[in-house]
Amino acid sequence: DAKPLETLPYVEFIKKKYPDKLQQMNKQVEELNSQRIECKKNSKVLNFFKDLNSFILNKNSVELLPVGSMVTKFVNKQSDFDFVFFPKHEEQRHRFLRDFHQNPSFKRNFMSVFAKLIARESEKLGEPVEKVVELPRMRVPLLIVRYSSGLSIDIQFPEANYHALRNTHLMRMYKLCDNRFTLLFLWLRAICDKLEVRNSKYGLLSSYHLLLLVVHFLQSEQALSPWPVLPVLAKTYSNLVTPDIPIAKIAELTKSEDPRLNSDFSWKSHNKMEVSELIIRFVDYYSHFNPGKEAIYIEKGMALKRKQVFGDVRLQLIDPYSPVSVCRSPHASSAFFAAIQFMRKQFKSGRCCR
Repeated sequence: DAKPLETLPYVEFIKKKYPDKLQQMNKQVEELNSQRIECKKNSKVLNFFKDLNSFILNKNSVELLPVGSMVTKFVNKQSDFDFVFFPKHEEQRHRFLRDFHQNPSFKRNFMSVFAKLIARESEKLGEPVEKVVELPRMRVPLLIVRYSSGLSIDIQFPEANYHALRNTHLMRMYKLCDNRFTLLFLWLRAICDKLEVRNSKYGLLSSYHLLLLVVHFLQSEQALSPWPVLPVLAKTYSNLVTPDIPIAKIAELTKSEDPRLNSDFSWKSHNKMEVSELIIRFVDYYSHFNPGKEAIYIEKGMALKRKQVFGDVRLQLIDPYSPVSVCRSPHASSAFFAAIQFMRKQFKSGRCCR
């Protein structure tokens, strides 16, 4: 005889009690994806950046490389435009990075001159600059250029590992594996925006943190047994995502239409769950996750017991390119897990849709 609903495990309870709402949720996520595809076609902005690049930089030696959502195409109307400053020739790159990161006055002067150059050339292109914020003392120094039109761009001056380039490439590779990765991320970002927990400039979650939380869930057998949705790329296709690939090669791949180094890349998941079920399972999985005790390792495809640091419950998200957590904010963890507990209650009472 059928068990009473209340005794079913969380995911089964919701699947049995609210099948129509889950179907509605699938539709809403597809709608988010349609909006993303519309935003992706914004060629006016992209042409402006192309022109700006060619006016302010010597094309043969330096370029501003787009990173993040401009490359992965995880865009929405609020998306920032992020770039890294990238000297093309290896020797010149080493020299610049050494001078920039070891000589504070060179760094300040360089950023200031560069900011003025951007403002001058943008004006000529018919996009007047309203304000430039120079942040030379950040861990990754940053120029934020705000335009009168509302457009805003961030230009990073990273260390030699060019973390943002590598993780942009990694996310593009994961995106190729299964479309449900894109859909689950779009849902999570929309929810985190609604609950106001995504804003890395204020010490909350960044889009990259959300992407890694989604990757971990979709590739880990701890979360989805026996069939994960994504492979552990660092194990199955290490030649495509290893930290040993020269950064110049990664720079080329982020510019190309296809981020695969070779054509024998193919992945088909045996997991057939719809995105709405994955969303419910995602919330259930993280509602039992203890950030004080577990650390997430993307290249191992699992969460492992973390070294206990008394009182530190920061989210430990270790990607393949950094030996320490990429989530340094003290507030990101509490914000994320409060959002998860809130979602869990909402789903239980049938409020699955926005």
